[in-house]
Amino acid sequence: MSELPAASLAWLAAHHGVITTRALRSHGVGRSTLIRLLSRGVLEHATKGVFVIASSRNTLERRCAVQCATHPAGFITGPTAGMLGGVRRMPRSSAIHVSVRHGVHLPITSGVVWRQTTVIRAVDREERDGIVLASWPRLAFDLAADLNRLDHLSVVNQLLHERKVTVEELAAFDERLGHPARPGSSRFRRTLISLGGAPNESHPEVVLADLLRHRDVPVEHQSRVIRSSSGQWFRIDLAVPGVRWGIELDIHPEHRTIEGHAADAERRRELHRMAWQIETVSEHDMADPERLADDLAGLYRLRVAAQAHRSVS
Repeated sequence: MSELPAASLAWLAAHHGVITTRALRSHGVGRSTLIRLLSRGVLEHATKGVFVIASSRNTLERRCAVQCATHPAGFITGPTAGMLGGVRRMPRSSAIHVSVRHGVHLPITSGVVWRQTTVIRAVDREERDGIVLASWPRLAFDLAADLNRLDHLSVVNQLLHERKVTVEELAAFDERLGHPARPGSSRFRRTLISLGGAPNESHPEVVLADLLRHRDVPVEHQSRVIRSSSGQWFRIDLAVPGVRWGIELDIHPEHRTIEGHAADAERRRELHRMAWQIETVSEHDMADPERLADDLAGLYRLRVAAQAHRSVS
């Protein structure tokens, strides 16, 4: 270990225990020193020109860093990048998804899924924590090939809500990369068409909104901020503002605390004062979303009928 200079140790710490021959040489580590480090078990050979420090654990991050060092012009994408980035609705996968340009020689590599692309631009990739990952808008596009319709819509809503992408960025990627023959391209386009107003904050909101719209309930999501007589502002999870009917999804842990219950109750009383009818949805309700959507659609129609009766009388 003493033969590794401080610069190499700092590099290894910043790149999940992975280092290249080029980096070692720039730190003054020559061929003979490298051979000694390998023979003493300080470093281990990973791929051609890429090494790992033996004391590091073989984590997902380290395996990704090895692929980034082996294919420096490529990037980690798909479910792998999604998991590393904390994106919801990721499919279970032990393989690492790596995007590289067409024409690159790709050996059969256990645990790696190669995803070839015609052109890789600077906007497609970014380094985060020592790993080159798909940029957020590129990841949104790539995941359309891995996820079903609702899961992809949910992911894009999450990225919009967390301000990791903008609608304009997504549209630019669709214009540049979208093609009928490209996997996921049509799904990505359908997701863009489905966006409207502020993004949904959770996957259950996406699922429930979709089911209600299929039942002709024209809900808007997170798009109406209402100011009460007391000066408070409210944003309702799902709503039909025309009849002052809304749905609140109390599924996050904060709703289960004493303080959360009290805040929710006060909020609903204030909404009732403004003549809003609010339906509450719990985590248990979402166990059967089809049945829940049927119940809510029935309540919505009752609300519409009641509003029509008031206007007539």
